[in-house]
Amino acid sequence: MKLTKRISALILSFVLILGGLTQANAAKRLTAAVADWTGGEISCQVAVTMLEEELGYKIKRVVFPSGTGLWEAIAAGEIDFACESWPSYAEADSVMMNEDLIYEGEVVGTYNGDGSIDLLGTVGVIGMSDYYIPRYAAESLGIKSWKDLNKHKDKFATIETGSKGRLIACPVAGWNCHDQKRLDLLGIDFQADELGTEAAAVAEAVAAYKRKEPFLLYLWEPHWFFGAYDMVGVGLPEHKVCDPDTFTEAGNWKDCGTKGWPATGWAKDYTMNYGNPATFAKPEHAKAKEFFELMSFQNADQAVMLVEVKQKNRDLKEVVKEWKDANPDKWKSWIPK
Repeated sequence: MKLTKRISALILSFVLILGGLTQANAAKRLTAAVADWTGGEISCQVAVTMLEEELGYKIKRVVFPSGTGLWEAIAAGEIDFACESWPSYAEADSVMMNEDLIYEGEVVGTYNGDGSIDLLGTVGVIGMSDYYIPRYAAESLGIKSWKDLNKHKDKFATIETGSKGRLIACPVAGWNCHDQKRLDLLGIDFQADELGTEAAAVAEAVAAYKRKEPFLLYLWEPHWFFGAYDMVGVGLPEHKVCDPDTFTEAGNWKDCGTKGWPATGWAKDYTMNYGNPATFAKPEHAKAKEFFELMSFQNADQAVMLVEVKQKNRDLKEVVKEWKDANPDKWKSWIPK
């Protein structure tokens, strides 16, 4: 009888220990949405890799298209987090978040929604657009900003532009970049050349780069092009909205002169990671929440990986692993103590 009780007690202890381990393991599980564009998938794979390899999490990845439906799924608790939301493309952020967007200690945005989504922190990646020239052209011609372009416009001219310089412009008119209007307002004596597609514009730039010719290119970051070619921005005036905002179709495209858009550059997108508030309020996920607050993944690093994934058709997870192994100095500070 005593032996039977002792065996029963041992079995019960084993079951309790096993149950405790199972609960502990379950507590370290999260579900993440797979981003549906390459840059976002790279950022999220970087985050997932850190959570799994450095903080002991098991992350389940589910395919879910970005957009309002994803935000609603996270608010409902069906998905725990998603990565690299771009504020200018996120219709739900102002409705579902209620907190400041902070980048490197500075408040860069404020949301006054219902709090059904938790802003976990900025990714580090900043979406930005500018006009870019090759570094070799900037250095040889002494171009330090957009104000220097007219001095060398003949170097950027083509048969089609005559005495004017040429801008390989924002390729699609429907994107409403208003390049020619911007050039005219700023007094930059260049002609905007819209080539119809991103592929055509980039191909034109690649060909000019290989010939070591000066060229001026509209492009956005992060983009694989910057991982392959050494470019510098000309630093257009900082984005400022017309007040009142009359440069719209409804406002008959009445501009504000040089005081606001489109005589300025584009607004910056401080991309963010976001999650379910109840999930990240749990004590077992405190380290994951702190990780997201510390994460600072940069444009240049994503651009290099984009070259490997998009141009060389390499496996994304393998590329992220190589980056992690080669750059501990860049990510170790993201890991909570």
